Amino acid sequence: MSFNDEERIIVVRKELERAHETFEEIEVMCQAGKWNGAANRIYYSVFHAVNALFINDGLQVKRHKGSHALFSQHYVKTGKLQ
Repeated sequence: MSFNDEERIIVVRKELERAHETFEEIEVMCQAGKWNGAANRIYYSVFHAVNALFINDGLQVKRHKGSHALFSQHYVKTGKLQ
């Protein structure tokens, strides 16, 4: 799926909002002693933030496993993320 510049900004913003909202849920889970739930919220918070990065850079991924591989290929192995 390709976006024009305006659409890309909107979708990136939505993904970042979702990442932030999910991140806020971590504290609630920790306070309730729900450690598995907290770990889940951490994972999904990062997942949505990385999706925002992909969309911003014009990359497309369909599955979580593909997300891991794409992140490694485009950001870790290239040295963009150190």
